[in-house]
Amino acid sequence: MKRFMAAVLKIDITFHIIAGSVLAFMMVVTLLDVVMRNLGHPIVGTVEIISFCGSVVIGFAIPYTSWKKAHVYVDLVVEKLGPRNKMIMVVITRCMGIALFVFIGYNFIVYGRDLLHTGEVSASFRLPYYPIAFGLSLSCFLESATLFCDLLSTVQGGKQ
Repeated sequence: MKRFMAAVLKIDITFHIIAGSVLAFMMVVTLLDVVMRNLGHPIVGTVEIISFCGSVVIGFAIPYTSWKKAHVYVDLVVEKLGPRNKMIMVVITRCMGIALFVFIGYNFIVYGRDLLHTGEVSASFRLPYYPIAFGLSLSCFLESATLFCDLLSTVQGGKQ
């Protein structure tokens, strides 16, 4: 099981690096567009590029953020519970999260297949939408695996 958890962490980190790189690319494109727009030559399709990249950044950053527990956590009620009840809440929420992200990932696959079959592309660059849907699906399944690893560590070690 440790090998599985190590593999999930390695993939999480890879996705996080991709998200960070794409975010840096977005900043450069935005900066260049602002500068070029002031010179009278805006970059065509900037909104399209930023939209595509934004979905990659958000989707690919979620798994590693969950691994590091760097997300926003509202614990007003949970902090009032005893250790056993806290663990029960963590187990329930992780199971619900796993189910949710598997469901979302599956629906991204269905949506991606629809986009692939219809051949829908973006307006300016004629880029297909389906790779984004499949990438987000992969990210959702990775988030499910990350939540499963967190569930295992919680149950095995009693950690929250």
